[in-house]
Amino acid sequence: MLKKIMLPALLVMGMNASADEGSVKGLIGVEVGYMGTEYNVPEVDGGGTDNVDSASFGLKLGAESRHYRAFIDSRYWYADEFKSAYTIGGALQYLIRPSEVFNIFLGVNAGVINTIEDTDTDAYYGVDAGINLDVAENFGIEVGGRAAACDGNKDLRATAIYQAYVSAIFKFDTDY
Repeated sequence: MLKKIMLPALLVMGMNASADEGSVKGLIGVEVGYMGTEYNVPEVDGGGTDNVDSASFGLKLGAESRHYRAFIDSRYWYADEFKSAYTIGGALQYLIRPSEVFNIFLGVNAGVINTIEDTDTDAYYGVDAGINLDVAENFGIEVGGRAAACDGNKDLRATAIYQAYVSAIFKFDTDY
């Protein structure tokens, strides 16, 4: 599954790799959203899955050039079934710029997820897409969605997550 996502993404992103990137901006983002979590239910005969929905909160740090964005991000949400959950990971996004103040992004993401109150974590990997609108030179709004598969094969472990979110993105000049 990961190879099916990564290979086309790298090919598309490589088209502009030699283009003049111009200046790179640092990014700090705060996001709120709707998080859906599919998880294993051991009590069901033969095993099974169930879904839980909740609000989420996230933070992300990254950088943006003309055609790419990269983030280190984390998000947290609460659900009665496993008390709380969080992810820590990264994302690489390709930007399609129809105008100077608006862009569409397509990306890949991966990291670790914890959905129970202990130290066990599982890997996740997925895709994301959305739009960015630059409100001012150093501030933008992002609306997006992401979906990820999780390697949760134990009791009360996430097997998939999906999210719709809105982010406030603060941009600053860097010396990268």
